Amino acid sequence: MSDAHDGRLAHLWQDFLALPFPQSCYRRSPAGEDLVLLDSHLAGCVSAALAGALDERRRAALRSGIATVHRILPELADDPGAADYFSRLRELAVLAGEL
Repeated sequence: MSDAHDGRLAHLWQDFLALPFPQSCYRRSPAGEDLVLLDSHLAGCVSAALAGALDERRRAALRSGIATVHRILPELADDPGAADYFSRLRELAVLAGEL
């Protein structure tokens, strides 16, 4: 991928790190998904992608996590903060998967 792509991911990642995890997400499980666990898995993969090439296990985790976020976002529509947080995380995961 290009340096511009890497730079965009790094910039968006720094912005994302400044966001607090939405308090409402600690007690929500849309479609049975643990949002704290989903966040940590995807964030870990994004962080790893910034450090170097992802192995197949992390690529698979990214694909699964992106699909999960896509599936649960409609259920987060009543919580703009949570919806924004997970939309941003999904964008980061997609970019990380393109590296």
